[in-house]
Amino acid sequence: MKTINQRGGVTIFVAILLPVLLGLASLVIDVGYLLVMRNQMQASADAAALVGANALQHAETISDAKLAALEATRANGFENGINSTSVTVSIPPGGSGSFALDARYVRVTLAKPTSTFLAWIVGVLKTSTTVQAVAGPATSAGPCLLTLGTAGAGALSVTGNAVLNDATCGIYVNSNNSSAITENGNASIISNSIQVVGNYSKNGNSTISPVTINANALADPFSGMTMPIFSSCDFNNFSISGNGAIILQPGIYCGGIKINGNHTVTLMPGMYQIYGGGLNIAGNISSFTGSGVTIYNSGNTSTYPFGSIDLSGNEVLNLSAPISGAYTGMLIMQNTNNSLGASVAGNSAAVLAGNFYFPGNTLNLTGNSGTGIPMGAVVAKQVSLYGNANLSMSDVYMNNSGGAARAGLYQ
Repeated sequence: MKTINQRGGVTIFVAILLPVLLGLASLVIDVGYLLVMRNQMQASADAAALVGANALQHAETISDAKLAALEATRANGFENGINSTSVTVSIPPGGSGSFALDARYVRVTLAKPTSTFLAWIVGVLKTSTTVQAVAGPATSAGPCLLTLGTAGAGALSVTGNAVLNDATCGIYVNSNNSSAITENGNASIISNSIQVVGNYSKNGNSTISPVTINANALADPFSGMTMPIFSSCDFNNFSISGNGAIILQPGIYCGGIKINGNHTVTLMPGMYQIYGGGLNIAGNISSFTGSGVTIYNSGNTSTYPFGSIDLSGNEVLNLSAPISGAYTGMLIMQNTNNSLGASVAGNSAAVLAGNFYFPGNTLNLTGNSGTGIPMGAVVAKQVSLYGNANLSMSDVYMNNSGGAARAGLYQ
């Protein structure tokens, strides 16, 4: 009888502890499962935010960036509206964070109810998990604007009502002149870092952010890039006038490209090597567009003399650089030995998404009411900005001297 009573006591003891044991089991199993699920959801939200931010940096619309982010969560097993899953993509992110109103940033919010395995024993049938991720342009050490000339006044010149603005990457002037930076009229230079080897001068109502003078010169970030080599001509003395739509194919244009008249011009993706003659677009070009495009202005001093780049007509520019390949991020480049100046004009609809590289000459930039370089840097011997242009730059294409625009996670 003693043994039976002992066994009965053990049975009663186990019965009393069973709910506790099951509760502990549910804690281990369900909490572990919920942590795994949360990690999967967070990874999906992170990936989607990065995909959306990269889409914005590569000149995609907000609508397309949102669709890309939603596709990223779907690919990772979390599709909006399926199995009670909710995916919200917000551009700009909203809320109270540092990037709340910045349309370069993307917030992805992912919510999903999850059924429990054993927690129903303690009255928990489902639990809801919500995660968020915010992504936007990643910073790098590259400059937004760098003038390479080591001497001379006005290495960087901003006049009229022009506004030069960079987000986080800085303006650097290598000239040692006492007026290496000159500013006149109502011009404005805005940057978190302006460094000049010499000094600066300003007149009129012009304004400039704090400047570090007597700074060290900055090295050319593109000096190690291998430029395209001339082989043979695909096109000779390409010239079109009149009216109509024009579609250009990549290749080597010997004797340059000249377009004048009332046209829409579309550049197919690829490298446009202009060997002599330059690039001249004039007239009423309603659009000059191309995605995944690099323009390289080259030539020689004899058979195909160097020409200049002149995009100063009434055209609406909408060009973006390649996002992969040897010339990733490079939009318009010029041979180092070509000392002819380049002129680029734009209006409120202009988009120039990529790096400008003019190591041997002056780059003249002007506009009507807001020429935009929303991504990419300007590296030139000298830079002149005038008119009513409002130039906004960033260094998102500067990774490894011409790397792809990239995004980083911030929250």
